[in-house]
Amino acid sequence: MKKYLCLLILLSLAIASVHGQSETTGDYWVYFGTYTGFTYMKEGLAAGGSRSKGIYVSRFHPATGELSRPALAAEITNPAFLAIHPNHRFLYAVTEDPLSLGPNFDHSSYVSAYSIDSATGKLHLLNTLTTGGTSTCYLSIDKTGHYLMFANFGSSSVTILRIKDDGSVGEQTAFMKHVGSGKDTAFQSKAHPHSIDVSLDNKYAVVSDLGVDKLFIYKFDASTGALSPDQPPFVQAEAGGGPRHFTFDSAGKFGYSLHEMSGYITVLAWDAASGSFTKIQDATSLQADFIGANDSAEIAIHPNGKFLYESNRRFRGPDMWGPDSIAVFAIDPIKGTLTAVEQVPPGGTMPRNFAIDPTGSYLFAANELSGNVAVFKIDTLTGRLSPTKTDLKIDVPVCIVFLPAGK
Repeated sequence: MKKYLCLLILLSLAIASVHGQSETTGDYWVYFGTYTGFTYMKEGLAAGGSRSKGIYVSRFHPATGELSRPALAAEITNPAFLAIHPNHRFLYAVTEDPLSLGPNFDHSSYVSAYSIDSATGKLHLLNTLTTGGTSTCYLSIDKTGHYLMFANFGSSSVTILRIKDDGSVGEQTAFMKHVGSGKDTAFQSKAHPHSIDVSLDNKYAVVSDLGVDKLFIYKFDASTGALSPDQPPFVQAEAGGGPRHFTFDSAGKFGYSLHEMSGYITVLAWDAASGSFTKIQDATSLQADFIGANDSAEIAIHPNGKFLYESNRRFRGPDMWGPDSIAVFAIDPIKGTLTAVEQVPPGGTMPRNFAIDPTGSYLFAANELSGNVAVFKIDTLTGRLSPTKTDLKIDVPVCIVFLPAGK
């Protein structure tokens, strides 16, 4: 009887192991958000053009690195940021600046909900509603999958909308207006929320505000979708720093705030019980002798928790782009502090966004100005990046998300 039970246990473990391997080595759909009406913003106005038609999708096989040619998954104007629902059945896209006029002239932004055909990767529109703000540049989903959260760059606000059981977008549950200005009168004449993300326990929402140099902390009520100010209500960044994006580590012990204008990555110890941060380090990939403008863009932590990556868009004068980079940092597992590992060219110009595939094997860099997505192999022991021969031509790519593909 004991032998029989042992055999059953071993068989169960073997099946679980195979199932786990299929989840980590199976194919993924890779979705690419784009700007369809312009290439980039120049002094607050839309500049350049685009031939993109919306959201594109490729099939990715991480075991070999193979990637199919991108196909149009859904036609939509300026899908600037994307998010996949935790149940993997729905995708959400924000239409930033639908008339491509620039933040100061945008009258409304929108969010569209799509059901996902897991076998083909195609998207099917469920509904579209206003986000409750203008020039919405970021969205995220709370841990319950019941709420969409938006950072509205143009209208200086953050909003939350309910997700209905069928995946469609419902009513607004929260609205917070930010006021004030920053040191740089050209870029910080008013508040500019740039991202909103929940804590691991889903009790707090952290908002990066580029315009007023603050990292706001809100209490989040997952039963109602409401926000309320925390105490203290924010963390002050350096003057002219411009907090843009933020991420927690996988254990929820530390937060990492990427500052677009200064290039700083501020490391913060997180007290989940009180909902408060304590600053412990300012790291940077910007060389001390660099002369020009810095626009750091995206930040992400490797699935193994050992490395942090961030992208940098830089220019030294009119049409003098670069040197752009993807910077790699090692994370101290005890202190949470960062140590520089390397910087590599992003394989194009203006790396607005990047994403690490769920297996942790590859990094995809979306280069907005050069119109391509460059793929890098990740050394999971050192964090270092090596360019591959894969280079996707996509007009004005600005966001990348992954989803397990159906059979």
